[in-house]
Order: sequence, then C-alpha cells, then structure tokens
Amino acid sequence: MSSVIDDICELLNSYNGRDKVLRLACYTFKLYGCLKNRKEWQAAGSRLSTARLMLRLFDDIPMMRHIYNYGFGKHETSTIAAILGLLANIVDQMFLPVEKACWLHDVGILKLSDDMAYRLETLSTALWAASLYIALVQTGQSIKQLCWSRECLQSTESDSAVRRSIDRRVALQTATAAKLCLDLVHAVSCLPRGYLWGEAVTPTKVAAIATTSSLMGIALYFVKKRFVK
Repeated sequence: MSSVIDDICELLNSYNGRDKVLRLACYTFKLYGCLKNRKEWQAAGSRLSTARLMLRLFDDIPMMRHIYNYGFGKHETSTIAAILGLLANIVDQMFLPVEKACWLHDVGILKLSDDMAYRLETLSTALWAASLYIALVQTGQSIKQLCWSRECLQSTESDSAVRRSIDRRVALQTATAAKLCLDLVHAVSCLPRGYLWGEAVTPTKVAAIATTSSLMGIALYFVKKRFVK
C-alpha cells in the first residue's frame, strides 16, 4: 500500500505527472457531463482544461533549453530520427506562442479581429495535431528498430533476459502508438469542419476518446516505471 501511495505522490509531484492527472480529470468530467447532459460538469472540465493551459504558459524556456540541448540530433541513430526530432521541436515551439496569443485574446488583453482569432485557434489546433502525428511516426520508427533488434537476437544465442526486455519495449511502444492514434483523432476532431474529420465526431465521443487516452497515459507511466530499466 505504501508503495502505491509513493508512486501516486511521485506522479503528482512532477509537472508531467500532474498534467496527466489534470487531463484525466478534465475529460472524465466532460464525458460525464455529456452522458448525463449536465452542463456544470462540462464547465468543470473546461476549467480544468484552462488550468492545464495556465501551466503551459511558462513552458517556453524549458522548451528552448530542450531544443538547444537536442541541437541537430547528432546523437540520434539515424538521419530520419534526427529530422523527425527537429520537426517535432519546431512544431512544439511554434505551438506555445500561438496558444498564448489565443489565450490573451480570450481574456481581452490582445485585441484581434474575429477572423484573425479564428485563424489563430485553427493554427493552434493544427500544430497540436501535427505534433501528435510526428510523435506517432517517431514511435513507429522506434518499433521498427526494436523489431529489427529482436530479429537479430533471435538469430544468435543471446541472453533471454535481453530478449524479454526488448519484447516489453515493443509492447510499450505499441501501446504508446495506440494512445497517440486516439490523441490524433481527438486533435483533428477539434479542427473546423472541412479539415479532415474536423467537427465530425460528437462531443461525447471526443470526451470518451480523450478519457481513454488519459487513462492509457497514466497506465503507461506506471508500467514504464515498474518494468523499463
């Protein structure tokens, strides 16, 4: 019992961990509100979403440090991995100021025309979707590399513990890819009508997809903590 409490506290004490919990609470509230037609629950979910946005307002400096440390991805195992890493960094860095501009407009500090505000909101969502798509491609590349390593080990008398470790990593990366697919469906659903399947998925289904993804995110956190060394 003590170990479980320690794990939960460790999750909540980290920025990414608390964001995962906030995300789960946000979409659980929204899902319940949609299913029961309770506007107050949906409003509570929206406020939790705003809380997550408030935390992201200060992500610029950590993101710039990450980009500086990453450089041109010379430490990556392939040119494709380095290019994908650079693209992910560029998209994520672009997303932050665009999201801030949208927020400043919402609170009335930044005065924008309705058309410009609409374009910025669409750009913010498109960058979010693009980031998820790049992450999905990166995960696919990682799975491909792990499968190649597993095939090489099977042709040699390698340590069975190493093979089991690779099998676990393949399973985890596959689950991560499934979560990213859910997130991508969610992100594109938030785009205006006419952009792929934008606005074609009902709010209830979007909330269900996001809640499932959030549960998977927390489950993956604990699985990785326990089994990936």
